Amino acid sequence: MSKRTTATICPASSLDASLLDRWYQLQRSNPALDSPFFSSSFTQAVAAERHGVEVAVIETEGTIVGFLPYCRQRRIIAAPVAGSLTDFQGLIAQPDASINMRRVLRDGRLSAWQFDHLVTGHDCLSPFQWAYSDSPFMDLSDGFEPYRKGCRQRGGKEMAEVLRKTRKLDREVAHVRFEPESTNCRVLDTLIDWKQQQLRRQRRADCFRPAWIRPLLNRLLHTHGEAFRPMLSAMYVGDELAAINFGLRNGPVLHGWITAFNPKYQKFSPGLMLMVKLAQAAESLGISRIDMGRGDESFKRTFCSGVTRVAEGAVDRRLVAGAMKHSWVWAKKLLRGTPLREPAERLIQRLRYTGGILKHSLDSGS
Repeated sequence: MSKRTTATICPASSLDASLLDRWYQLQRSNPALDSPFFSSSFTQAVAAERHGVEVAVIETEGTIVGFLPYCRQRRIIAAPVAGSLTDFQGLIAQPDASINMRRVLRDGRLSAWQFDHLVTGHDCLSPFQWAYSDSPFMDLSDGFEPYRKGCRQRGGKEMAEVLRKTRKLDREVAHVRFEPESTNCRVLDTLIDWKQQQLRRQRRADCFRPAWIRPLLNRLLHTHGEAFRPMLSAMYVGDELAAINFGLRNGPVLHGWITAFNPKYQKFSPGLMLMVKLAQAAESLGISRIDMGRGDESFKRTFCSGVTRVAEGAVDRRLVAGAMKHSWVWAKKLLRGTPLREPAERLIQRLRYTGGILKHSLDSGS
Protein backbone atom coordinates (compact mmCIF):
# COMPACT_ATOMS: atom_id res chain seq x y z
CA MET A 1 0.00 0.00 0.00
CA SER A 2 1.40 3.43 -0.94
CA LYS A 3 1.96 5.92 1.85
CA ARG A 4 -0.54 8.75 2.12
CA THR A 5 0.63 12.22 1.12
CA THR A 6 -0.80 15.31 2.78
CA ALA A 7 0.06 18.98 2.38
CA THR A 8 -0.33 22.02 4.60
CA ILE A 9 -0.20 25.45 2.96
CA CYS A 10 1.75 28.22 4.71
CA PRO A 11 2.56 31.79 3.70
CA ALA A 12 6.26 31.66 2.81
CA SER A 13 7.00 34.51 5.20
CA SER A 14 5.63 32.55 8.19
CA LEU A 15 7.86 29.44 8.10
CA ASP A 16 9.32 28.85 11.56
CA ALA A 17 12.89 27.81 12.41
CA SER A 18 12.10 24.07 12.49
CA LEU A 19 10.55 24.16 9.01
CA LEU A 20 13.46 26.22 7.62
CA ASP A 21 15.86 23.70 9.18
CA ARG A 22 14.07 20.80 7.50
CA TRP A 23 14.07 22.70 4.17
CA TYR A 24 17.84 23.16 4.44
CA GLN A 25 18.34 19.46 5.25
CA LEU A 26 16.28 18.31 2.27
CA GLN A 27 18.01 20.74 -0.09
CA ARG A 28 21.44 19.51 1.01
CA SER A 29 20.36 15.85 0.65
CA ASN A 30 19.71 16.30 -3.08
CA PRO A 31 22.65 17.43 -5.28
CA ALA A 32 20.20 18.51 -8.00
CA LEU A 33 18.96 21.26 -5.66
CA ASP A 34 22.28 23.08 -5.18
CA SER A 35 21.08 26.18 -7.05
CA PRO A 36 20.35 29.33 -4.99
CA PHE A 37 16.83 29.33 -6.45
CA PHE A 38 16.05 26.36 -4.21
CA SER A 39 17.13 28.16 -1.06
CA SER A 40 14.45 29.15 1.45
CA SER A 41 16.19 32.54 1.62
CA PHE A 42 15.26 33.21 -2.02
CA THR A 43 11.62 32.23 -1.52
CA GLN A 44 11.29 34.30 1.65
CA ALA A 45 12.89 37.35 0.03
CA VAL A 46 10.34 37.16 -2.81
CA ALA A 47 7.52 36.66 -0.29
CA ALA A 48 8.52 39.87 1.50
CA GLU A 49 7.89 41.88 -1.70
CA ARG A 50 5.25 39.92 -3.63
CA HIS A 51 1.74 38.88 -2.62
CA GLY A 52 0.64 35.26 -2.90
CA VAL A 53 3.96 33.46 -2.26
CA GLU A 54 3.15 30.24 -0.41
CA VAL A 55 4.78 26.93 0.48
CA ALA A 56 3.14 23.52 0.49
CA VAL A 57 4.64 21.58 3.40
CA ILE A 58 4.35 17.96 2.28
CA GLU A 59 4.15 15.12 4.80
CA THR A 60 4.04 11.34 4.63
CA GLU A 61 2.87 9.59 7.80
CA GLY A 62 3.80 12.55 9.96
CA THR A 63 7.26 13.14 8.45
CA ILE A 64 7.98 16.20 6.33
CA VAL A 65 9.25 14.87 3.00
CA GLY A 66 9.15 17.95 0.83
CA PHE A 67 8.35 21.61 0.23
CA LEU A 68 6.78 23.15 -2.85
CA PRO A 69 7.31 26.93 -3.07
CA TYR A 70 5.04 28.79 -5.51
CA CYS A 71 3.10 31.99 -6.12
CA ARG A 72 -0.68 31.63 -6.11
CA GLN A 73 -2.23 33.28 -9.17
CA ARG A 74 -5.91 33.64 -10.11
CA ARG A 75 -6.54 31.92 -6.74
CA ILE A 76 -6.09 28.40 -8.19
CA ILE A 77 -2.78 28.35 -10.14
CA ALA A 78 0.62 27.66 -8.57
CA ALA A 79 3.24 29.52 -10.64
CA PRO A 80 7.02 30.00 -10.20
CA VAL A 81 7.84 32.05 -7.10
CA ALA A 82 9.46 34.95 -8.96
CA GLY A 83 7.76 34.42 -12.31
CA SER A 84 10.05 34.53 -15.34
CA LEU A 85 12.99 35.39 -13.08
CA THR A 86 12.87 31.92 -11.46
CA ASP A 87 15.58 30.24 -13.56
CA PHE A 88 15.32 26.89 -11.73
CA GLN A 89 12.12 25.41 -10.26
CA GLY A 90 11.12 22.25 -8.47
CA LEU A 91 10.28 20.30 -5.34
CA ILE A 92 12.54 20.57 -2.32
CA ALA A 93 12.74 16.85 -1.59
CA GLN A 94 15.09 13.88 -1.66
CA PRO A 95 15.76 12.38 -5.13
CA ASP A 96 13.75 9.21 -4.41
CA ALA A 97 10.77 10.99 -2.84
CA SER A 98 7.42 9.51 -3.87
CA ILE A 99 4.89 12.33 -3.67
CA ASN A 100 1.33 12.41 -4.97
CA MET A 101 1.32 15.86 -6.58
CA ARG A 102 -2.39 15.87 -7.38
CA ARG A 103 -3.13 15.33 -3.70
CA VAL A 104 -0.79 18.19 -2.82
CA LEU A 105 -2.73 20.46 -5.17
CA ARG A 106 -6.06 19.28 -3.80
CA ASP A 107 -4.99 19.95 -0.20
CA GLY A 108 -3.85 23.41 -1.26
CA ARG A 109 -7.10 24.14 -3.13
CA LEU A 110 -5.08 24.52 -6.30
CA SER A 111 -6.07 23.40 -9.79
CA ALA A 112 -2.60 23.39 -11.36
CA TRP A 113 1.11 23.80 -10.74
CA GLN A 114 2.79 25.17 -13.88
CA PHE A 115 6.55 25.19 -14.48
CA ASP A 116 8.93 26.02 -17.32
CA HIS A 117 12.39 25.55 -15.73
CA LEU A 118 11.81 22.39 -13.68
CA VAL A 119 15.08 20.67 -12.79
CA THR A 120 14.52 17.03 -13.73
CA GLY A 121 15.35 14.13 -11.45
CA HIS A 122 12.27 13.39 -9.35
CA ASP A 123 10.53 10.29 -10.76
CA CYS A 124 7.20 11.40 -9.30
CA LEU A 125 7.28 14.47 -11.59
CA SER A 126 8.25 12.68 -14.82
CA PRO A 127 4.66 12.16 -16.07
CA PHE A 128 4.05 15.92 -15.98
CA GLN A 129 7.08 16.98 -18.04
CA TRP A 130 6.19 17.74 -21.67
CA ALA A 131 9.23 19.39 -23.22
CA TYR A 132 12.91 19.66 -22.34
CA SER A 133 15.76 22.10 -22.85
CA ASP A 134 19.28 22.61 -21.56
CA SER A 135 20.58 25.18 -19.10
CA PRO A 136 24.37 25.45 -19.64
CA PHE A 137 26.97 25.92 -16.93
CA MET A 138 30.70 26.60 -16.57
CA ASP A 139 32.53 23.90 -14.60
CA LEU A 140 35.35 25.62 -12.70
CA SER A 141 35.95 22.93 -10.08
CA ASP A 142 39.55 22.43 -11.32
CA GLY A 143 40.29 26.13 -11.73
CA PHE A 144 40.26 28.54 -14.66
CA GLU A 145 43.15 27.22 -16.76
CA PRO A 146 41.79 23.65 -17.12
CA TYR A 147 38.39 25.20 -17.92
CA ARG A 148 39.91 27.52 -20.57
CA LYS A 149 41.78 24.61 -22.17
CA GLY A 150 38.54 22.62 -22.25
CA CYS A 151 36.83 25.48 -24.12
CA ARG A 152 39.66 25.52 -26.66
CA GLN A 153 39.57 21.73 -27.13
CA ARG A 154 35.83 21.93 -27.83
CA GLY A 155 36.64 24.25 -30.71
CA GLY A 156 35.46 27.50 -29.16
CA LYS A 157 37.41 30.59 -30.20
CA GLU A 158 35.23 33.08 -28.35
CA MET A 159 37.20 32.80 -25.08
CA ALA A 160 40.47 33.73 -26.79
CA GLU A 161 38.73 36.60 -28.58
CA VAL A 162 37.31 37.96 -25.31
CA LEU A 163 40.73 37.83 -23.65
CA ARG A 164 42.22 39.65 -26.65
CA LYS A 165 39.55 42.37 -26.50
CA THR A 166 40.14 42.79 -22.77
CA ARG A 167 43.85 43.44 -23.34
CA LYS A 168 43.03 45.88 -26.16
CA LEU A 169 40.51 47.80 -24.03
CA ASP A 170 42.96 47.97 -21.14
CA ARG A 171 45.76 49.15 -23.41
CA GLU A 172 43.95 51.61 -25.67
CA VAL A 173 41.14 53.07 -23.53
CA ALA A 174 41.71 52.72 -19.77
CA HIS A 175 42.59 50.19 -17.12
CA VAL A 176 40.02 47.39 -16.84
CA ARG A 177 39.13 46.77 -13.20
CA PHE A 178 36.94 43.96 -11.82
CA GLU A 179 34.99 44.20 -8.56
CA PRO A 180 33.61 40.74 -7.71
CA GLU A 181 31.27 41.76 -4.88
CA SER A 182 29.57 45.11 -4.46
CA THR A 183 26.75 46.25 -2.16
CA ASN A 184 26.41 49.60 -3.94
CA CYS A 185 22.74 50.28 -4.72
CA ARG A 186 23.81 52.68 -7.49
CA VAL A 187 25.47 49.79 -9.32
CA LEU A 188 22.26 47.77 -9.05
CA ASP A 189 20.16 50.70 -10.31
CA THR A 190 22.52 51.08 -13.29
CA LEU A 191 22.18 47.38 -14.08
CA ILE A 192 18.37 47.62 -14.14
CA ASP A 193 18.42 50.75 -16.32
CA TRP A 194 20.81 49.17 -18.84
CA LYS A 195 18.79 45.95 -18.94
CA GLN A 196 15.53 47.82 -19.52
CA GLN A 197 17.14 49.77 -22.38
CA GLN A 198 18.34 46.49 -23.90
CA LEU A 199 14.88 44.91 -23.65
CA ARG A 200 13.31 47.95 -25.34
CA ARG A 201 15.86 47.81 -28.17
CA GLN A 202 15.05 44.13 -28.67
CA ARG A 203 11.30 44.82 -28.39
CA ARG A 204 11.00 42.30 -25.59
CA ALA A 205 8.72 42.48 -22.56
CA ASP A 206 10.16 44.40 -19.61
CA CYS A 207 10.58 41.85 -16.81
CA PHE A 208 11.24 44.72 -14.35
CA ARG A 209 7.85 46.36 -14.86
CA PRO A 210 6.02 44.64 -11.94
CA ALA A 211 6.23 46.91 -8.90
CA TRP A 212 7.78 44.22 -6.66
CA ILE A 213 10.85 43.49 -8.83
CA ARG A 214 13.09 46.45 -7.91
CA PRO A 215 12.39 46.15 -4.16
CA LEU A 216 13.11 42.41 -4.42
CA LEU A 217 16.51 42.96 -6.04
CA ASN A 218 17.40 45.54 -3.39
CA ARG A 219 16.30 43.14 -0.66
CA LEU A 220 18.30 40.26 -2.16
CA LEU A 221 21.38 42.47 -2.31
CA HIS A 222 21.38 42.45 1.50
CA THR A 223 20.06 38.90 2.11
CA HIS A 224 22.41 36.27 3.54
CA GLY A 225 21.28 32.79 4.53
CA GLU A 226 23.22 29.77 5.76
CA ALA A 227 24.69 29.18 2.30
CA PHE A 228 22.72 31.73 0.26
CA ARG A 229 24.18 35.12 -0.62
CA PRO A 230 23.97 37.71 -3.41
CA MET A 231 26.92 38.54 -5.65
CA LEU A 232 26.75 41.85 -7.50
CA SER A 233 29.84 42.00 -9.75
CA ALA A 234 31.00 45.00 -11.76
CA MET A 235 33.66 45.70 -14.37
CA TYR A 236 35.03 49.22 -14.81
CA VAL A 237 36.98 50.88 -17.59
CA GLY A 238 38.90 53.47 -15.65
CA ASP A 239 36.26 54.87 -13.30
CA GLU A 240 33.34 54.16 -15.64
CA LEU A 241 31.02 51.17 -15.25
CA ALA A 242 31.22 48.91 -18.31
CA ALA A 243 29.36 45.70 -17.31
CA ILE A 244 27.42 44.40 -14.32
CA ASN A 245 26.13 41.00 -13.24
CA PHE A 246 23.72 40.38 -10.38
CA GLY A 247 24.25 36.76 -9.40
CA LEU A 248 22.98 34.57 -6.59
CA ARG A 249 25.16 32.07 -4.72
CA ASN A 250 24.46 28.90 -2.83
CA GLY A 251 27.80 27.84 -1.40
CA PRO A 252 30.12 27.04 -4.32
CA VAL A 253 27.40 27.50 -6.97
CA LEU A 254 26.93 30.91 -8.58
CA HIS A 255 23.97 31.62 -10.85
CA GLY A 256 24.83 34.48 -13.20
CA TRP A 257 21.30 35.82 -13.04
CA ILE A 258 21.05 39.28 -14.65
CA THR A 259 23.78 40.78 -16.84
CA ALA A 260 23.88 44.09 -18.71
CA PHE A 261 26.57 46.34 -20.15
CA ASN A 262 27.31 49.93 -21.08
CA PRO A 263 26.38 50.37 -24.78
CA LYS A 264 29.36 52.71 -25.14
CA TYR A 265 31.69 49.68 -24.99
CA GLN A 266 29.54 47.29 -27.02
CA LYS A 267 32.22 46.56 -29.66
CA PHE A 268 34.46 45.15 -26.92
CA SER A 269 31.80 42.63 -25.70
CA PRO A 270 31.94 43.85 -22.07
CA GLY A 271 29.26 41.41 -20.89
CA LEU A 272 31.40 38.48 -22.01
CA MET A 273 34.48 40.10 -20.49
CA LEU A 274 32.69 40.20 -17.15
CA MET A 275 31.75 36.50 -17.40
CA VAL A 276 35.39 35.62 -18.09
CA LYS A 277 36.51 37.81 -15.18
CA LEU A 278 34.10 35.89 -12.93
CA ALA A 279 35.48 32.58 -14.20
CA GLN A 280 39.06 33.73 -13.59
CA ALA A 281 38.22 34.76 -10.03
CA ALA A 282 36.06 31.72 -9.25
CA GLU A 283 38.70 29.63 -7.49
CA SER A 284 39.72 32.43 -5.13
CA LEU A 285 36.04 33.14 -4.39
CA GLY A 286 35.24 29.49 -3.62
CA ILE A 287 33.06 29.04 -6.71
CA SER A 288 33.14 25.71 -8.56
CA ARG A 289 30.27 26.23 -11.00
CA ILE A 290 28.63 29.17 -12.73
CA ASP A 291 25.13 28.55 -14.09
CA MET A 292 24.31 30.68 -17.14
CA GLY A 293 20.57 30.00 -17.41
CA ARG A 294 18.55 28.47 -20.21
CA GLY A 295 19.10 29.93 -23.67
CA ASP A 296 20.78 29.28 -27.01
CA GLU A 297 23.00 32.38 -27.18
CA SER A 298 26.30 31.60 -28.91
CA PHE A 299 28.44 32.52 -25.89
CA LYS A 300 26.57 29.98 -23.76
CA ARG A 301 27.40 27.25 -26.24
CA THR A 302 31.04 28.38 -26.34
CA PHE A 303 31.54 28.77 -22.58
CA CYS A 304 29.50 25.69 -21.70
CA SER A 305 31.15 22.77 -19.83
CA GLY A 306 27.90 20.90 -19.30
CA VAL A 307 24.14 21.35 -19.02
CA THR A 308 21.36 20.98 -16.50
CA ARG A 309 18.23 19.45 -18.01
CA VAL A 310 15.08 21.51 -17.37
CA ALA A 311 11.49 20.71 -18.26
CA GLU A 312 8.30 22.56 -19.12
CA GLY A 313 4.93 21.20 -18.15
CA ALA A 314 2.26 21.17 -15.44
CA VAL A 315 0.46 19.09 -12.89
CA ASP A 316 -3.13 19.98 -13.75
CA ARG A 317 -6.33 18.66 -12.19
CA ARG A 318 -8.42 20.32 -14.95
CA LEU A 319 -8.83 17.98 -17.91
CA VAL A 320 -9.53 20.53 -20.71
CA ALA A 321 -7.21 23.31 -19.50
CA GLY A 322 -4.41 20.81 -18.92
CA ALA A 323 -4.79 19.35 -22.42
CA MET A 324 -4.71 22.82 -23.99
CA LYS A 325 -1.55 23.77 -22.07
CA HIS A 326 0.07 20.48 -23.10
CA SER A 327 -0.78 21.11 -26.77
CA TRP A 328 0.70 24.62 -26.65
CA VAL A 329 3.97 23.33 -25.18
CA TRP A 330 4.21 20.64 -27.86
CA ALA A 331 3.49 23.18 -30.63
CA LYS A 332 6.39 25.32 -29.40
CA LYS A 333 8.63 22.26 -29.25
CA LEU A 334 7.81 21.29 -32.84
CA LEU A 335 8.43 24.84 -34.10
CA ARG A 336 11.92 24.89 -32.56
CA GLY A 337 13.13 22.41 -35.17
CA THR A 338 11.69 24.17 -38.24
CA PRO A 339 12.37 27.32 -40.31
CA LEU A 340 9.24 28.81 -38.69
CA ARG A 341 10.99 29.02 -35.33
CA GLU A 342 12.44 32.54 -35.69
CA PRO A 343 9.28 34.15 -37.17
CA ALA A 344 7.17 32.51 -34.46
CA GLU A 345 9.51 33.69 -31.70
CA ARG A 346 9.49 37.24 -33.10
CA LEU A 347 5.69 37.22 -33.20
CA ILE A 348 5.47 35.94 -29.61
CA GLN A 349 7.96 38.60 -28.47
CA ARG A 350 5.92 41.35 -30.16
CA LEU A 351 2.69 40.10 -28.60
CA ARG A 352 4.32 39.98 -25.16
CA TYR A 353 5.82 43.43 -25.67
CA THR A 354 2.46 44.91 -26.74
CA GLY A 355 0.65 43.09 -23.94
CA GLY A 356 3.12 44.45 -21.40
CA ILE A 357 2.57 48.03 -22.62
CA LEU A 358 -1.22 47.62 -22.54
CA LYS A 359 -1.11 46.13 -19.04
CA HIS A 360 1.09 48.98 -17.83
CA SER A 361 -1.30 51.53 -19.37
CA LEU A 362 -4.32 49.93 -17.70
CA ASP A 363 -2.51 49.68 -14.34
CA SER A 364 -1.54 53.35 -14.48
CA GLY A 365 -4.97 54.48 -15.65
CA SER A 366 -3.70 55.98 -18.94
